[in-house]
This record gives sequence, structure tokens and C-alpha cells, in this order.
Amino acid sequence: MKPVVGIFAHPDDEAFFTGGTMATLSKEHDVFTICVTNGDAGENNSDKTGSIADIRKEELEASAKILGIKKTYFLDYKDGTLSNSVYHEIAAKIQDILDEIQPEIVITFEPRGISGHLDHVAVSLITSYVFERVSCVKELWYFCNTNDPINIIKDYFIYWPPGYKKDEISKVINTEPVWDQKVAAMKQHVSQRKDVDNILAQYPPKPKEENFIILSR
Repeated sequence: MKPVVGIFAHPDDEAFFTGGTMATLSKEHDVFTICVTNGDAGENNSDKTGSIADIRKEELEASAKILGIKKTYFLDYKDGTLSNSVYHEIAAKIQDILDEIQPEIVITFEPRGISGHLDHVAVSLITSYVFERVSCVKELWYFCNTNDPINIIKDYFIYWPPGYKKDEISKVINTEPVWDQKVAAMKQHVSQRKDVDNILAQYPPKPKEENFIILSR
């Protein structure tokens, strides 16, 4: 089976959003991730000391190991600084990695960035741009939320975009079989414990599944 690459903005995105899918796909594919920023704008809710960027890199490596991710590529941009002045630079770096790995599937955020985080939006746009230019990639999977009210978190950022209707979603991954694996990966991000707790608090009434809109060629 050909490789899969997840392209995300921050350490923890791989587990919080698509951890179940990564764990599922890693059973039959070599799975890789690209983390564009170093997460240095994040809080440190742990008792770890030192650079928050270094802490979050270590946490991502631990999470990736649990999810079965073969390798993570770190681009080390500053958290919160992705803008049009660096889009082409980032795109060129991502394209070089994809040319090396030759994946068939690439996974990223849907164009509204899930939570409205502008780094997420930038990574979605950049990945979409690269998808048009790397012929080995046959499918681009946009991770998305449904428009269920439970997915709307007010005042997290300045605007939390609505999710998508069921008939707009191309693929649903049942994450129940790998749920414990996903939670274990999320909990590696100890410095982001508040977010881990907030996300897990949503799940008792929420289906354990991950949704995608897929572009194919």
C-alpha cells in the first residue's frame, strides 16, 4: 500500500483531529506527518521545564509513535506566523517532502481550519496548492467537523466556523476500534492538558468517528 502523509499546523493536531484515522491507516500504510509550526505560542500546562517548542516536539514524537506514524517532518515555523509572505516557501518545502515519500493520500484541515485558527487555514490552503502540483497524490482528504452543535465552541478563537452537512462529507472513519490508541496519543500532549480535557469531555455523547471531504483525481 502506498504511503499517507498528514500535513498539520501544530504539534497535537495529528492526535486531536485525525488520531483515529492515522492509527487506522497505519495498519496498512506507511504514515508520515509534516508539522509546519513549532507550537511555541502554546501554553505549558505541565510541570516540564525548558522551551515550549522543544517540549511540544517531544510530545508529538511520543504521540506519533503510539499512532503508528513512521516519521514526522518538522518545518519549525513560529506558531501563529503563517501568512502569505511565507506560503510559497512552505509549499516548496512540503512539495520536496512529498516528492521524496511519494504518497497516494494527503490529509489536512478543511479550508475553514476546523476551529478558525489562521495557521490551520493557511496549512489547508498551502496543502491544496501543493496537491495540484504533485502528481503522485491521488486523493486529498480534508478533515472536517459535522454541523452538530456539540462541535461549536464559542469564543475559543474569534470565530468558530460551522461544520458540514452529512451529505457534504465523503468519508467517515469509525475510530471506535482505535479509540484507546487515539486517547493515549492525545494524552502525550501534556503541555496542552486543558485542550485534551476539553476535547475528551465532548465525547461521551459524540460518535467516535472522523469525517473527511475528499478531492480525487
